[in-house]
Amino acid sequence: MTPTLADSAMWAFTGAKAALWVLVLTRITGMLAAFPMLGSEQMPLQVRAALGAMLATVILPVVPVPAAVPVGLPELAGLMASELAIGLLLGTVVAWILEAVAFAGTLMDTQMGFSFVQFIDPASSQSASVSGSLMMQIAVLLVFITGLHHQMILALVDSYRVAPLGQGVPLNVLGLISLLGQLLAKGFQLAFPVLAVLFLMDLVLGFSGKFMPQLQLLQLSFPLKIAVGMVVLGLLLRDLGPWLAPLLEKAPRLALKLLGG
Repeated sequence: MTPTLADSAMWAFTGAKAALWVLVLTRITGMLAAFPMLGSEQMPLQVRAALGAMLATVILPVVPVPAAVPVGLPELAGLMASELAIGLLLGTVVAWILEAVAFAGTLMDTQMGFSFVQFIDPASSQSASVSGSLMMQIAVLLVFITGLHHQMILALVDSYRVAPLGQGVPLNVLGLISLLGQLLAKGFQLAFPVLAVLFLMDLVLGFSGKFMPQLQLLQLSFPLKIAVGMVVLGLLLRDLGPWLAPLLEKAPRLALKLLGG
């Protein structure tokens, strides 16, 4: 055995670097798991693993070294759990923005009469509404077109300043509740044009049925509401990009704010 391999200091240094790399990889894995499209089942596991390992190797040199590197397996497992939670929180902010879009589509489908038409979304393997799935796919494209995935990687690097390694999860609970409320309001705001037009149509049909009892409202209302709703939805999709762009731009700052940054 060579003197280099027998050097205990070299082995200690290598073990510390390996533990640090594993912790960085854990935070990245959490963000990728929650990030739209990158964490879906349609993305091959080998690609996700290779992407996480590559990002961990690139980011590792700029990550501040903690004062105490874990030396035992229980301590390392505890730090990995907190790092995974931080990564999931970073990716979940973007996922919540897209869920607000899907929520708006679900409200539209309920009013248009599409609520009973559900299908399995291949991206999430869950039942989804027609309008919600369409708007979600457009929103995912906007995420990558606007370069948000690059900005989230920069936010991940900046998260080590806000939440250093070994310091736990500094979750801003009030900020989290406030963000959920704002996104729900944004989803309702997106669906409001369709809801308002169809509500006015319900009023018109109701008055028409009152003054013309022979009018077959059930046969008339369903195709009419679907046709008008689809027209308004088509007009709404043209403004989806400008409406969604400010939210996507603020996503990295919102994620860091939830960590107390």
